[in-house]
Amino acid sequence: MSFWDDRYSRDEYVFGEAPNAFLAAQSHLLPPSGKALAIADGEGRNGVWLAEQGLDVVSMDASPVGLDKAKKLAAKRGVPLKTQLLDISDYDWPKDRFDVVAGIFFQFAGPELRDEIFAGMIETLKPGGLLILQGYGPRQLEYKTGGPGFWRTSIPRRCWPRSF
Repeated sequence: MSFWDDRYSRDEYVFGEAPNAFLAAQSHLLPPSGKALAIADGEGRNGVWLAEQGLDVVSMDASPVGLDKAKKLAAKRGVPLKTQLLDISDYDWPKDRFDVVAGIFFQFAGPELRDEIFAGMIETLKPGGLLILQGYGPRQLEYKTGGPGFWRTSIPRRCWPRSF
């Protein structure tokens, strides 16, 4: 994670302080309260926004530098935010814990790990919970934007309530 620690080691927020536009566009689907998990949340812009919507949020990331900035952003915005420093491949997904799980652009995960993450997200959602995902499609590689060159996987752009 030294790549991300290095990238986040500047005063400004790499991706800004505003939430991801796709995530914000799903506000009408969010419950008025409950627990949310923001995976690979980096500097916390999405987790903080979820907290501003009235959710009790855990912001998860493997970069301590990013999570420190997430805490600062939450304090600046006056909302509580729990952070969890860990490598997502080591996460023990608790069953039926969260009302909302948000995964925005975490294409660092290859196919095998991605399958584990998707299964974990479903496992940790409470029945009737909301899973929000956004990622790049294969055409993004042509634009040479959206992350470091080692991102060679894609995640479909989806948002759906749990109904399985």
